[in-house]
Amino acid sequence: MSMSTFVALRYLTSGRRNKFFSWIALLSIGGVAIGVATMIVVLSVINGFETELKNRFLNANAHILAFRYPDGLTNTNRWNRRIQKDFKGKVTGVSPFVHYETMVKKGPVMQSALVRGFNPRVREKVQSLAPWISPKSAIQQIQSEADIKNQPLPKLPSVIIGTGMLSILDVQIGDTIQLISPQSDRLGQVHSFRIVGTYNSGLKHYDNRLVAMALPSSQAFFGMGNRVTGLEIGLVNPERSVEISKEMREKYSLSVKEWQSFNRPLMEALEMERAVIFLIICLIAVV
Repeated sequence: MSMSTFVALRYLTSGRRNKFFSWIALLSIGGVAIGVATMIVVLSVINGFETELKNRFLNANAHILAFRYPDGLTNTNRWNRRIQKDFKGKVTGVSPFVHYETMVKKGPVMQSALVRGFNPRVREKVQSLAPWISPKSAIQQIQSEADIKNQPLPKLPSVIIGTGMLSILDVQIGDTIQLISPQSDRLGQVHSFRIVGTYNSGLKHYDNRLVAMALPSSQAFFGMGNRVTGLEIGLVNPERSVEISKEMREKYSLSVKEWQSFNRPLMEALEMERAVIFLIICLIAVV
């Protein structure tokens, strides 16, 4: 029998005259066990919450955004080939996008909106949006309008709006909404769009403001011609976005932002909360 086993049994099975020491040993073991179990449970909950929050951030944003504001980018195919070549094995896809803020209107209700133009098939290589869009036919409708070339766009282009905006405007799929043009030469001009689907990321900041449409529709609405706001870039390993975005800033004359910077205050708050909870639980275990 080892010395540690002997000492443990000695205090756990003491004689009648030393029952006090047995109770102290049992209470100490129980206290440490409860403290450690609490620490494991709480840290597991925090880790799960942080992972879920990161997944929601990544669903709402690409891993890296490269853009040139307000001039925009042209010849996106050339940029795509260049990025794929320079970061071979690190990048999963590159998708052009249009991004502007404007106002959306339905009857007397007016709400600020983030208008995002994209090509669903190309965006799929960066990140799949299918799980967050309902119904599935909405993506197909947007794709059909994104494939239009050398033909006039529909008189009533299709849009997908956030579930929060759906509630704010009190509209349903199939209804028509109006977007107000923010361009100086057409300032205040109203254009109508038809709702074909909803987007639900679980983040109110996006669900209350997002209006997504086909890339050609957004270019026509904002008078951009063949220009886009920038490029959405998907990574094989999203955790390396800070490192890769730094390399891109050195290589290209573009503004580059990684997904962590979109919600940096919240990410920093989570890290601090994790550290404080860990310290508190450790103190419980020590006591």
